[in-house]
Amino acid sequence: MRKSLLIFAASLMLASCGQNDNKELGQTQPEQEKKNIPMGVPVAPTPQIPPSNPGLTFETNPSESNGPVLQLEEGKPLDFSQLSGAGVHKSIGDQVAAQIDSIRYKAEHGDAKFQYAYGVCYEKGWGVEQDEKEALAWFRKAAAQENGPAYNSIGNYYRMGTVVTADAKQAFEWYQKGAQAKDAQAMLNLGNCYFYGMGTAKNEKTAVKWWKDAADAGNLYAISQMGDCYYYGIGTEKDLTKAVEYLTQAADHNIANAQYRLGILYYTGNGVKQDQAYTKLLMQKARDGGMKEAQDFLEKNFGK
Repeated sequence: MRKSLLIFAASLMLASCGQNDNKELGQTQPEQEKKNIPMGVPVAPTPQIPPSNPGLTFETNPSESNGPVLQLEEGKPLDFSQLSGAGVHKSIGDQVAAQIDSIRYKAEHGDAKFQYAYGVCYEKGWGVEQDEKEALAWFRKAAAQENGPAYNSIGNYYRMGTVVTADAKQAFEWYQKGAQAKDAQAMLNLGNCYFYGMGTAKNEKTAVKWWKDAADAGNLYAISQMGDCYYYGIGTEKDLTKAVEYLTQAADHNIANAQYRLGILYYTGNGVKQDQAYTKLLMQKARDGGMKEAQDFLEKNFGK
């Protein structure tokens, strides 16, 4: 269950790096537009596949109606994301709700990982009535035991002004604690703070440093953002070869922005061999992932 919730909290967040296709086709961009990557202090959502080395295994007992049993691996964070791939025809929320008594028991007996998990349950309304104040209270209990995902979630509350007064400085400080605790989502968000100068001095190179750390830790949205950084030369030298490597990795894991950006490269032949058929496939996937820019691109260049 450890890595379980970490990615839950992440599901409140959205990293949207979309630009319009005219900019993507290699035209010179004014500095203020060039820096519009990603859009608006993004906070990444739940990755759509389980991360590598998840620290969470499942034992499926056909006689159990609640589906797979979450197995906690010592030394690893919670990760509920794998529930979605467990072969059970239930939503993640339903699967978590089915185990709410166990989560509550462990949380009330001082397990920081499950205190964080219980906070996410209140945040999402999984197995309990949704209550943001109660969620924050459990996040604070977990944070008092130096739980990285809890640090990140508290940072989100201060960033968004959820049941607390919005405070960029406080958000930055909580993200910083989470990043220092090696939480990949907090690393991503700390990079966003430095990129936008939110709660700290603006510093693109430091932003990229934290994004890269998050990418190295397996955060798919950070991987996509690193592709953008190398694509545009943001906080680092422009390098289409590295951009393609990062974008391909993220695109293969259904990150719509990466699929769109990579589709542009295959359309223009920049950094890769031109391939119109693959461009169309990537754009269709990005469109299905919710990118309006991809839909516009398909209509403009493929008539659909």
